[in-house]
Amino acid sequence: MRLTLRLMGLAVVPVVVGILTGQALAQGYVYPAKGQSPQQQQKDQSDCHGWAMQQTGVNPGAMAPPPSGPTGQVARTTARGAAVGAVGGAIGGNAGKGAAIGAATGALVGGMRRVDQRRAAEQQQSQASAEYGRAYQACLEGRGYTVK
Repeated sequence: MRLTLRLMGLAVVPVVVGILTGQALAQGYVYPAKGQSPQQQQKDQSDCHGWAMQQTGVNPGAMAPPPSGPTGQVARTTARGAAVGAVGGAIGGNAGKGAAIGAATGALVGGMRRVDQRRAAEQQQSQASAEYGRAYQACLEGRGYTVK
């Protein structure tokens, strides 16, 4: 049981770390290496946030969470599967059984597509966040800050 929980934890951590990497850079430690005042640092960080958004087209504070929950796609694939199954079942002499099998298959296919879409959205969001983080860091380093 413990091994299973550890493996599950390891599977989740890379996704969370990947999503947070760019945001962590944006909110990481910024050291005023050239003695900038706190007011100057705040202004520079604000300016660099704007510049990074302009360069990347990403606003990490406004990034929507990946889509979740059932969608019309699952319902559509379930309905298509039921229709195809009913036709196949009618040929075999039992349209109701064929429709049930087709509906179950359609729901499974629709669910798998939904998982694939969610993973793609998470990966795209992670990449966008990382791009923003690199731009933000480059801007601050260009203004004489150390960013970690």
